[in-house]
Amino acid sequence: MSFEFPNPTSTKSLSSEEIVQAVSLLCDAREDEQSKADFLSALNQRGETAGELAGFSSELLKRAVSPMIGREEDRPLVELCGTGGDKTGLLNISTAAMFVAAGAGAWVVKHGNRAVSSRCGSADVLEALGVTLHLETGRIEAILEHSGCVFLLATDFHPAVALMAPVRRALAARGQMTIFNLLGPLLNPAEPEYQLTGVYRLDMLSRYAKAMGILGRRKAWAVHGEPPSGFQEVGGGIDELTVTGRSMVVETSAGGMKQFEITPQELGFALIDSYVELQGGDAGENARRIVAILSGEERSAARDMIVLNAAAAVHLSGVAGSLPEAVARANESIDSGRALLALEKLRLASAVP
Repeated sequence: MSFEFPNPTSTKSLSSEEIVQAVSLLCDAREDEQSKADFLSALNQRGETAGELAGFSSELLKRAVSPMIGREEDRPLVELCGTGGDKTGLLNISTAAMFVAAGAGAWVVKHGNRAVSSRCGSADVLEALGVTLHLETGRIEAILEHSGCVFLLATDFHPAVALMAPVRRALAARGQMTIFNLLGPLLNPAEPEYQLTGVYRLDMLSRYAKAMGILGRRKAWAVHGEPPSGFQEVGGGIDELTVTGRSMVVETSAGGMKQFEITPQELGFALIDSYVELQGGDAGENARRIVAILSGEERSAARDMIVLNAAAAVHLSGVAGSLPEAVARANESIDSGRALLALEKLRLASAVP
């Protein structure tokens, strides 16, 4: 190409035109890998702005494969996921919460991938649960209608992101974070109306919420959980609403942005002071625990945390008018068997050729 990467060290956010230029170069296999690495490293060191998070996401979404889900006013879509990167090794909270939220009446379109910063990613545990990951786009809407939820494997919908894999791997090997460590939840190709996203970096919370607003979410929460007393994790916390302490929330909606905190006690959950009950393992172990929780067999802090995150998604999508009402609906989703049924429906529907 006849142009170079824009300057990422400027105190000003990259313009729309510069973001288009940068994404084009990052996706170009002919472009020098070192130039790509230098650009991404400098951008990360300066700190990505809300406009850059939204702009990079928008450009990559233009290159994404459409899941072909029709928009219906009485079926608004909700996404719940985390950015990853908190290094806590927890059970797959948001993946399990997907089934609880679906059982409570929300329409969940979850976008994710295999493990990057943990032992078991959302795709890994879903595969262990018997869910087929690679779906024909023409079948996705029918699966959603049948199950109340569907999973979109990131690598199937973002060929442009796959082109950047070599430079991302090289930087990751050096422990270098990039904007791609934050973009995942913003790249859901279904572009849901509502979104709950956990962010491992507290300093990015407001910027992340603003980015979701720029991308057109009707209402979205960027959340950051406080670790148990005495624990200090990379990034300072958890990329989920938590029962280990306070959860900081920045909400974006048509009414603007606001900040508040949620404590587990105010919603009837016990505050816990360790990660023991929340700790995850490999895909098989996590799948067994998720089934135990969804079936009502395991009643633990992990169930509470799953219910809390599912309730937030249910509330955001408008199924419940308040968070306490949404908590009651999420608990009832498990106790009635509807959460487990959502998993069974997704397993069967995704397997149909």
